[in-house]
Amino acid sequence: MKFFKSAGKYVGLPLLLVLAGALVGAALIIDVGKTYNDDANWFGSPNGIDEAEMVTLGGVEQYVRIRSRNADNPVMLDLHGGPGWPQTGMSYRNLRPLTEYFTLVEWDQRGTVRSPVADPEQTPTDYDRMVSDTVELIEHLTHRLNVNKVTLVGHSWGAMLGLGVIQKRPDLISAYVGVGQALSWKGGFDESRRLNIEAAERAGDTTTANRLRALTDMWPDKNDFDGIMGRISTIQEPLTDFGTSLHASKSNSFFTSDIAHDLLFSPEVSFGQAMGLLSGESETTKQLFADLHDRDLRLQFGTRYRVPMFLFQGEHDWQTPTSLVRPWFETLEAPHKEYVNFEHSAHLVINEQPGKYLYEMVTRVRPFSLR
Repeated sequence: MKFFKSAGKYVGLPLLLVLAGALVGAALIIDVGKTYNDDANWFGSPNGIDEAEMVTLGGVEQYVRIRSRNADNPVMLDLHGGPGWPQTGMSYRNLRPLTEYFTLVEWDQRGTVRSPVADPEQTPTDYDRMVSDTVELIEHLTHRLNVNKVTLVGHSWGAMLGLGVIQKRPDLISAYVGVGQALSWKGGFDESRRLNIEAAERAGDTTTANRLRALTDMWPDKNDFDGIMGRISTIQEPLTDFGTSLHASKSNSFFTSDIAHDLLFSPEVSFGQAMGLLSGESETTKQLFADLHDRDLRLQFGTRYRVPMFLFQGEHDWQTPTSLVRPWFETLEAPHKEYVNFEHSAHLVINEQPGKYLYEMVTRVRPFSLR
C-alpha cells in the first residue's frame, strides 16, 4: 500500500502538471486565433460600419449587429436558423465577403444567449410574435440606415420565419432569399425520416432503418419538448452518415467542420456563450417549438407572393428536404422567382459552396436590392 501511495506522489503530480500545461497551451492557441480573427474583421474604410446594439422588439431587448465596408450598400437582414441557434458569433469569416456588397444585419432572436427573455411566461413566444419582431426590426433599420426596403435572407428556420414576414409586409422587402428553406415542421422531419429509411435499406443498414421505423407516425404531444427533441435527434442522426446535412466535407461532421472552428476561435463569443449557442434551448425556444408543431406554411400562405423570390437550395439537403422544396417553389406566383441549385451542397450551402453563394447573391439578388 505504501508503494502505491509513494508512486502516486511521483506519477500523479507530473500528470497534473502536464494536464495543466496542456490546458494553458490550448487557451493560448485559442486566444491567438481569436486575436487573428478580430484583426481580420476590418471595416475601417471611409464609409465602413461595424456596430452592435440592443434593440427593443416586442418588449424584449435583442442583440443586433451591423457591418459593411460601405454603409451606402443595400441593406441585407440575415435571419438565423434553429430556432435558437444564432450565427452572429460564428459568421465573422464566412459572411464577411458579403459586406463588400451589402450592409449586413444579423440578429440574435429572442430567447437566445444574447437576447434573453426575462420572464417567458409573461412574454410568450409563437410564430406570429417572431414575425412581428422581425417586422419591427426592419422598420427600425429603415430609419436607422435611411432606406426604404431591405433584402431578407432566411436560413432553415429563419427561412420559415421569412415567409411570414414577406407575406405580412411585402412593402418593406426588395427581395427574399430562402436558404435551406423550411416549410413544414412535422412534414419536413417526416420526409427526412422517409429518405433516411430508404438510404439505410439501400446500404443494407438494417439497424438504422429499424430504429427509424420504430418511431411510428405518431408525434409526441406539442408540449412534450424532450419527446419531440428525442424524435428529431433520431431522425437527423443518420444525415451525417449519408452526407445530407453537410455534404461537401471529408467527414460530413459538424465537429470537424469550419463551423466548429469558427465558433471555437470566435473573437466575440466567450466559452460560456458558445456552450449556450450549441444547446439552443430556452423556455422561449420550447414555446416556439410547441407553436410550430402543426404548422405547414405551404397551406398557411398558399402560392402567391408579392416580392421577388430566390431559393438557394442544396441538391443533397435532407434536413430541409429538397424533395419538398423544389416542387413547392415551382407552384409559386411572384413578380420574379429563381431557383438556384447548389449541386455540391446539402443544408449548409454557405459553408459548402461559399464562392457560389457570394456570386449568386451579388449577380442575381443585388440588382433587385439596388432598385
